[in-house]
Amino acid sequence: MSRPSLEQNVRKAVREYLLLAENTSPDEARLSTVAVARQLNFDRKTLKKYGLDEEISTAAQRQSRNCALSRKEIGKSLVDDTLRGRDQEIEAMRRRCEALIAQLCLAEGNAQRLGIDPTELWKPLPTPDRSLPHTRGRTQH
Repeated sequence: MSRPSLEQNVRKAVREYLLLAENTSPDEARLSTVAVARQLNFDRKTLKKYGLDEEISTAAQRQSRNCALSRKEIGKSLVDDTLRGRDQEIEAMRRRCEALIAQLCLAEGNAQRLGIDPTELWKPLPTPDRSLPHTRGRTQH
């Protein structure tokens, strides 16, 4: 069995790297001939010699397209989460309002049961007489 040629080894390594790199962001894995050559410890001229620079550039285009789609999905999921949170807050407020209305109805019903006119409950409180100073129960000796 003969030893695999350098070209086969280079092609295999580059293609495996490109498959992994396409699904990551360009910040994590740059796809250029120089960057791939550095990452895989090959000379950039070797990659160009075997025509892998064209594969790298098409992989870079796919990577940028994938990244744009994932950003769109992230933005959409962020909006969905925001809307879901807003809907939950609205529902919680609605429940609190309904509980307060029920409590008010209960208070009016109890007032009527005790012989108090329920409309008296909603009259504003009279302002206290402030013509005399408040002494807090002090006595002068």
